[in-house]
Amino acid sequence: MVTTKAGGTRKQTKTVSPASGSGSESHRRRLGVLLGFTEECHTQTVQEIAARIGIPVSSAYRYVSQLREVGLLEESEFGGYRVSLRAIGLARAARAGSAGIAEVTRPVLERLTREHGETSLLIRRMGHAVVAVDMEETRSSVRLAFERGRLMPLHQGSAARVLLAAMKPKERSEYYASMYSFTANPALPSDAELGVIDEQGWAESFGQIEEGIWGFAAAIRVRRQVVAALSMAGPIYRLDASRREQVMTAVKEAANEINDHLARVEF
Repeated sequence: MVTTKAGGTRKQTKTVSPASGSGSESHRRRLGVLLGFTEECHTQTVQEIAARIGIPVSSAYRYVSQLREVGLLEESEFGGYRVSLRAIGLARAARAGSAGIAEVTRPVLERLTREHGETSLLIRRMGHAVVAVDMEETRSSVRLAFERGRLMPLHQGSAARVLLAAMKPKERSEYYASMYSFTANPALPSDAELGVIDEQGWAESFGQIEEGIWGFAAAIRVRRQVVAALSMAGPIYRLDASRREQVMTAVKEAANEINDHLARVEF
């Protein structure tokens, strides 16, 4: 409180710099720093992190320091920073949490790929990203950007949009806000499009992750909640309209089979 000349008081307000952002925005950007580390970009300098996220170098230093304090990042011997071995425990926890569903879907993935010749995947959401927790790869020459355990955008691809459509509106709005913070034009799907996907329980995509790749995914549910997406994807030149229709039918039937099985399992 501040005393005025008239003897009264007035409340002193604290000025917050717009550059500092809100607490939730800081959390999103801190998470963005961590999720930006991949197998290909396993070591990054603070300057590279700042440029990737679009934040001042001083802010990137602060986020890196905070992640180091909790043991998720460490300094590399050759300069820059990398994800620490503590993340292995998180990866094991993620695999353990998905084990029950993965055990059910493993033979289904094998069957889909064997019968239709394309890669089949089990995709789950992890915060503001999706990850392939299991997959059965095709033996054909063309492979996909998806790899087991690799984090991918939540709004690109058929499986991701099935999971995005199932999110609560508040969660989805937070994801949209984070995407607009990181990317000028993230090409996010409309609420109407997601509403249709959520109602029908499936989605298809053309070239959303990789040019020339078609994908189809159907929702996997536990107690009526969408917990994963069963997907199959491959190059469009191998998948004409007739073959796409066959794959769509097979994935829908397989998802129903999995859902029926999960409905009888205690979690």
